[in-house]
Amino acid sequence: MDLFEHAAQPICPECGVTMHPEDGRDECRECGYRIEWPEAQHPGYGDDIADV
Repeated sequence: MDLFEHAAQPICPECGVTMHPEDGRDECRECGYRIEWPEAQHPGYGDDIADV
């Protein structure tokens, strides 16, 4: 068991219980409050980086 597992998870703003990752969001197992994760995009391969 990872001793820091719960420290990395957000706390539910509604009831104060530790939230858990669930299908692209964090979800509170106590009250059902959800926080959606933003869509991430690949940063690319540096084609747009200008030489200085």
